[in-house]
Amino acid sequence: MTKIGYARVSTIGQNEERQIKPLKGYSCEKIFIDKQSGKDFNRTEYKNMKNYVREKDTIVFVELDRLGRNKNEINKEWEYFINKDVDIVVLDMPLLDTTKYQDDLGKLLLNLAKEIISYNAEQERIRILERQTQGIEIAKREGKYKSRSKSYSATSKNKEKRRLYFLVIEYLNKKKPIKQIAEELSMSRDTVYRIKNEIENK
Repeated sequence: MTKIGYARVSTIGQNEERQIKPLKGYSCEKIFIDKQSGKDFNRTEYKNMKNYVREKDTIVFVELDRLGRNKNEINKEWEYFINKDVDIVVLDMPLLDTTKYQDDLGKLLLNLAKEIISYNAEQERIRILERQTQGIEIAKREGKYKSRSKSYSATSKNKEKRRLYFLVIEYLNKKKPIKQIAEELSMSRDTVYRIKNEIENK
């Protein structure tokens, strides 16, 4: 019956301490940390966490979106752990705590709360993306839009991302598989593919 924490930040440069502190405060005995995009579940430490967890353990997240970015993802992962008889605690949503609601009514209320919260999270993400798209379109019409520079590139302002960019090239030259490179460097396979395509098309 181990308390296991999971934290994720989108990039290597982001500080995960904001998530680590409350997980330690909840007495998590082991914490898995990913430093990569949450766009899918091809994350090294998330997969390690799923392999590590055992029946009667408790998995602790600071926020629900660490479990998934939309309602379907959240429900799928939630059911995976529940079916393994693993409890789930979401620290910033006290209602989402399967250790507290064991009777049928409690489970019903818990699932209802999860559905509402995950739906709202999904809709808010959609609204943010829509506003970003609208803002870009307006900026383009006004001639003010500048595309973002690529995070991982030879000219990146981030020293660590420049280093990783050249590491990717080195690994590609050594014929390492894309999946292995992505996992070793904690980045998405899409990013590795982008760098591969760039150097091949130069």
